[in-house]
Amino acid sequence: MNLEIYRLLHVFGQKSIDVFEWQRADVKKTRLKNDPKWSDLAITRSPLLFSGWNLAHAVIKTDYLVSQTPFFPSIGFLLQMSPIFDFGSGNNLRLVRGGSSMLNDVTLSSSTGRLGQGLSVLFAQSLGYSFVGHLASAPMLRNHLGSSSSLKIADFLFETSVGSKMILEAKGSFKQAENDPSRIKRVLKKALDDQVDPWMSRLKPAVNKGYATYSCFRESGNPYPSALIFVDPPEHEDPSPIELPPAWVRRVNYGPWLEAMGLSGVAEKLNSGETRSRRKIRLPVVRIREQEFALHRQRYPFETLPQVVLGIDVKALSAISAAIGGEQEQLLDYKGIEESIDHERDIASDSVFPDGTYLGLIENVDEYIGHQTFLL
Repeated sequence: MNLEIYRLLHVFGQKSIDVFEWQRADVKKTRLKNDPKWSDLAITRSPLLFSGWNLAHAVIKTDYLVSQTPFFPSIGFLLQMSPIFDFGSGNNLRLVRGGSSMLNDVTLSSSTGRLGQGLSVLFAQSLGYSFVGHLASAPMLRNHLGSSSSLKIADFLFETSVGSKMILEAKGSFKQAENDPSRIKRVLKKALDDQVDPWMSRLKPAVNKGYATYSCFRESGNPYPSALIFVDPPEHEDPSPIELPPAWVRRVNYGPWLEAMGLSGVAEKLNSGETRSRRKIRLPVVRIREQEFALHRQRYPFETLPQVVLGIDVKALSAISAAIGGEQEQLLDYKGIEESIDHERDIASDSVFPDGTYLGLIENVDEYIGHQTFLL
C-alpha cells in the first residue's frame, strides 16, 4: 500500500482551489434579489495552494479528530478517491467527467464531508491558525447542552500560535456545479444560523473569529473552477460563556496525531487533561530540512522504500510530555514550526504543518540522529 500511496500523492502534484468571500449581511438575508449576480456578492481572494501530501495530511488529521479512523483506512480514502480526481486537468483541483455521479449517496456524503473538512484545515492554516480541536468532542460542551438539546455544534475550534481562537463549520459538495448565488447562500446561511453564530458568544476564552466554508468540487470541462466559499461573521459577547481549559485546543490537536502514530496510550493521557504518570518511550529522531522529528516507528531504518512515515517536532513532543506530567505552560508557549522552513523542496513527497506534525517519505530524511527516549 505504501507504493500505491506514493504513486497517488506524487502524481497529485501541486493543486489549487479558488477562494471567494461573502459578506455576512448578504448571507443572512432572507432572500437575495431577483437574478443575483455572483460578481456583486463574492469577493475574490487568493487561491488556496496545496499538494497531495498536504491534503492527505489534512484528511488524516481531521479523520482522527472527528472519528479516530485508523491510519491506513484514512489514507486509503484518498486511494478510493483517486479514480475520481482528474490529475491532468491543470492546477485547479478537478473531478473527472462524471466523477460527481460515481459514488452512491452514502459514500458521496462521506467523501465530500471529509474532503471539505481537510480543505478547511488548509484554509485555516492560510489564515494563521496552527492548532485545531473537534469542538463537538469537548465534554464540557456536551455536559452543558445535555442529551435533550437540539443545538448543533460547529466542526472545529482553531487557535493561532498566540492563542487567538476561531470557530469553523465546513461544508462540501460534488453537486454544486456552478456558482449559483442563491444555492450557495442557502448553505452558508444554514451553517451560520445552526452551527457558527450560536457558539460565537458561548465559549471562554473568547472566540475572535468564526467561519463557515463551502468547498465545491467541479468536474473537468466545467467552466466554473472548483472553489471554496467562506463567510466570516463578527464576534459576540455572552455574560455566561462555557469555559474551556486553557490548553484544550493544543491537547486535542496533538492527541489524534499521536493516535495516528500508534501512540494510543500517550494520546489518551494527553486528551484526558489530567496529570498522568509517564513512561519512557524510545523513538527514532531524524533531521528533515533542519528540523528534528520523532517518527512513528520504533525501528529505523525501515525495510522498504518508498516508506510513508508520520512524525512530530521533538520540541512539540517535549511540550506534550510536560503537559501529561501536569505542566501545561510549555505546551501553551509552543509556537509551532516557523514559516522559514523550505516547504518548496520535495513538495511532491511530504507535508509539514505549522503545528509541527509531519507526513512524508523516509527517503526525505536528511540525517538519522538516533533513538531518543521521551517521557510520555
